[in-house]
Amino acid sequence: MTADLALLPRFIRAKQAPAYLGMCRAVFDAEVRPHIREFPIGKQGVGFDRFELDAWADAYVARKSIEKVANQDNNQPRSERRGGAKGETPWPKKQSQAYSKCRVASGKSTKSTEESEFKRVLALVTGRKQNSS
Repeated sequence: MTADLALLPRFIRAKQAPAYLGMCRAVFDAEVRPHIREFPIGKQGVGFDRFELDAWADAYVARKSIEKVANQDNNQPRSERRGGAKGETPWPKKQSQAYSKCRVASGKSTKSTEESEFKRVLALVTGRKQNSS
């Protein structure tokens, strides 16, 4: 062992135990403290054995961990293009935004009205300006 290696104490005081496990005091008191032994340090101090804290942490990880797929690829290409079998379309087919699955309802078409109104306004804007005199 080298002299640079930090020495961890065997006993950890109650005030530092939650930080040792990386959690807040409320979670420590509810989840950890009921399952490990504590002992007095001095007149008022309370301590925990670091080995018991480590054993609790190991059991917690074993109990709560989520299994990952072994060959999971978290670096999916950002392009939507995927390599597929020969002859497959390299791009997925997308539905046109103009296409709607909504029912067609009967009613009056306003297309011709809108076009004639547009033409009238366009003529006013682009036409010659009238004299104010």
